Amino acid sequence: MQETNNIAQTGRWGARVLLICACLCIAGLVSLLVIQPKNDTMAVAFMEEELGTNVSSPDIETAISAVFQEREKPDLVGSLEVKISSHFPIPQNEANEFANWIVQSADKHGIDEVLLTSIVATESSFRKDAVSHKGAIGPAQIMPKYWEEFCAPLDLSVPQENIECGARILSHLLEQCWDESCAIRSYNMGFPRVKAGKIFPSVERYERTVEQFKEVFAFNV
Repeated sequence: MQETNNIAQTGRWGARVLLICACLCIAGLVSLLVIQPKNDTMAVAFMEEELGTNVSSPDIETAISAVFQEREKPDLVGSLEVKISSHFPIPQNEANEFANWIVQSADKHGIDEVLLTSIVATESSFRKDAVSHKGAIGPAQIMPKYWEEFCAPLDLSVPQENIECGARILSHLLEQCWDESCAIRSYNMGFPRVKAGKIFPSVERYERTVEQFKEVFAFNV
C-alpha cells in the first residue's frame, strides 16, 4: 500500500514538472518572438526540441496561436489607421480611434476586421454623428427601432458602442446567411428580403462598394 502511494506521488510530481517545463518553454518562446517573429510551425519545433517530445497538446497549440494573434493586432490597428486617414477626411487621432474600435469589436464577435471596416466606410464614411433620412444613426448606421433591443445595453449614440452593435449584427447575419454576400446585402436591406430573393439596384451598388473597400483595407501580413 505504501509502495502504491509512493508511485502515485511520484507520478503527480512528474506531471507537475512536465507542466512547469511547458510553461517555461512558452515563456521563453514569447520572449524570443519579441526579438524575431516566427511562424507556428517553427514555434512548435522549438518547443518539441526543448521538451524532447511531441507537442500535441491542444492547450499548448492554442497558447502558441494566441501569441501570434496578439502580435498581429497592433499591426492591424496601425494599418487600418493609415488607410482610413488616407482615404477619408478625418484627423489621425480619430482614424486611430476607429481602427481600435473596429478591431476590438470584430475580435469580440468573431468577424473579419476588414469586412467590418468596409461596412462602416460604406455606411457613414467614418462620421461619428451620421444620421440617415430613414433614421439610421452612428458610424455603423444602426436603425434603433429594429436593433436597439438586440444590441442592449449598448448606447447606440456612442460611436464605439454603435460600431460594436454593428459587429454584433453582422456576426448574427453571418450565422443566418449562406455566404458573406448574403450577410452584406442583409445588413443593408434585412435578411428576410434577401432570403425571399429580392434584388434591388441600390443593394447591388451597396455590395459593390463594400467589396471595393475590402480591397482598400485588405491587410497583408
